[in-house]
Amino acid sequence: MTEITKKQQYLILLATSLGVLMNPLLASMLILALPNIGVEYLVSARDLGWMSTAYILANAICLVPGAWFVDKIGYKKSFVAGTLIVAVTCLLSVFAPTYPVLLAFRIASGVGVSLLMITSLAILTRIFPKEKRGFVIGINTTMVYVGLTLGPFLGGILTETLGWKSIFLIMAPVVLFSGIMLALCMKTEFTLPVKKFDGIGALLYAVSMLTLMYGLSTITDAGSIFLAGFGLILFAVFVWYELRSTHPLLHVRLFFENKRFARSSYAALLNYAAVYAVTYMVSLYLQSVGQLNAAEAGMIMLFQPLIQVVATPVAGKISDKVDAKYLVTGGMILTIVGLLFLSGLGLSMTNVAGYIMITQVFIALGAALFSAPNTSTIMGSVAPAEYSMASSVVSVVRQAGMLISMAVCMAAVSVFVGGTDMLGPDMYAEFVEALRVSMLISAGIAVAGVFFSWFRGPAPDRK
Repeated sequence: MTEITKKQQYLILLATSLGVLMNPLLASMLILALPNIGVEYLVSARDLGWMSTAYILANAICLVPGAWFVDKIGYKKSFVAGTLIVAVTCLLSVFAPTYPVLLAFRIASGVGVSLLMITSLAILTRIFPKEKRGFVIGINTTMVYVGLTLGPFLGGILTETLGWKSIFLIMAPVVLFSGIMLALCMKTEFTLPVKKFDGIGALLYAVSMLTLMYGLSTITDAGSIFLAGFGLILFAVFVWYELRSTHPLLHVRLFFENKRFARSSYAALLNYAAVYAVTYMVSLYLQSVGQLNAAEAGMIMLFQPLIQVVATPVAGKISDKVDAKYLVTGGMILTIVGLLFLSGLGLSMTNVAGYIMITQVFIALGAALFSAPNTSTIMGSVAPAEYSMASSVVSVVRQAGMLISMAVCMAAVSVFVGGTDMLGPDMYAEFVEALRVSMLISAGIAVAGVFFSWFRGPAPDRK
């Protein structure tokens, strides 16, 4: 443990939390600005989807190779480099002359944010003692929920009052501030000896992630399921190659030799696969069957993340004192209950808002009990030399789970409704059936997560 004062520790916590906040904000603040961007650059609605897709893909592809880079140049330099990349690309986005140029800056932002995501957890795990790890990771995780909650609201306000370019102008100084704060407060650099860069492994990982995640994100398009299948096969080839490599990009053997790390990672994948798309499906239900406008639906949807913001740090602090498996498994069970309640939504209900808010309590508390304790378990189950790799795995399984969740719900909508653009009154019954099936499938995914949450193996004895 390096000699860092308590004040410096919490300033670094603030800096890394601001860095983590950038990912959900950059992903969600532009949602309500897309129509304006389309008008300015004369871009179709379908092509506007690349604003999110390109950012997510760039971020996911760089997470694992980025861990090698972080170990080589150090946590501090990597975090600062990430903030500089994000700040510069945000500023350049304001002056993008064409839509493809704007997309290029969006991709570069995804690369920069990947460095922030890798280093934030690694830094916190390094500088805080084990007995405070769950709490600080809870604070760090809470920032994701804060970003997802405030992102669309802030993006909409800024777009309406100052124009969509103001989003990038405001983000740049915030992320730059986090980098400067960390540079000033973190006096010690953490570097690790690295072997030769695994170029073949990096290529296999990049192509497999590109095809798998793009296939999942467009699962209802013709041929996308085959693209996702090809990506899955290629990822299996990547694993096979890494097991035989003398200088692997990803320590794949850890998944076979460290049961606690592996099963906690699988549980995270299944948790995000079970719950991420709930917001999407419920918002559609409220604005169609529920006959609410966007503002009314938004107020109801705000209830769940607010609970998570309050409860997540508390769950993280509790996990410092008890075995996380009790909290994480309990969280998964609460999630299952919430999903089963959602599967019971019908065409004619007397108090739809109240019913949904009850389900949100279960899902929100489930997410709070799961996220920080499980992440703390993953980070605590590996040696310090593997912190950056473990941090990248946390981010990869989160994004993969999110895409699986959306793929399940979009596939259900496609089968029963045909598409959300066809969601008129005559299709409400079919949409309710799609909602029911997707929530039952999600509950089944969460049931599998209960197994990995409970049977995760003993905690490592690390002094």
